[in-house]
Amino acid sequence: MPDEPLPLKRYRVKLGHSEVSVECGSKEEAIRLARTKLSSDLSRLYDVIHGAEDEQFEVIEVKGGSSR
Repeated sequence: MPDEPLPLKRYRVKLGHSEVSVECGSKEEAIRLARTKLSSDLSRLYDVIHGAEDEQFEVIEVKGGSSR
């Protein structure tokens, strides 16, 4: 049986006063995607965003998120 993808969940991810929404399979992936989105939106803060420890991100699963 082929590996089935994890169901997608929607997460709100905050770093400081900035917040983005992402859809993925885990909190770890949510942080990775949030780093990418935040550094794209706030390019002047690239070094700060990518230098932040994972524990500095607030990851909240949004109930009623997508599923595959």
